[in-house]
Amino acid sequence: MKRPGAGMALAAAALVLAGCESPRYETNWNRIHAGMTRAEVESVLGQPSSTYVPPPPDPNAERRRSSARGERWQYGDTLSSFGTRAMFPDEADERAWCVFFGPDGTVNGFRPASWATNARSKDPVDVPAQPPAAVPAPAR
Repeated sequence: MKRPGAGMALAAAALVLAGCESPRYETNWNRIHAGMTRAEVESVLGQPSSTYVPPPPDPNAERRRSSARGERWQYGDTLSSFGTRAMFPDEADERAWCVFFGPDGTVNGFRPASWATNARSKDPVDVPAQPPAAVPAPAR
């Protein structure tokens, strides 16, 4: 005899247990360092929840200081941080984990979310290794 609520209880338990695991970007945060490429960051943290690429400078506009540091990848966005980003796109939301890329396409800065503690990213988990680069055969 099948109990009517058993399937719902099992689904709810699975959701609760899934919520106990830290997202990959939190557990692997300490693996990020300056000079990494976009591909390296994505292999460690996964795909960002949002990205920002600043528009090219307008040569006709008055020169002003901008808070934009270049391309930015954010991890762990919430509805609130998405709303803030819609209003102020060039500002990195303090509630999200941010990786900044320089003009050469490599990491030139990063910071965890304001609410995070160092303990949340102390023990990185293993990530899949990149396939080894093909070594050319020696010339004969």
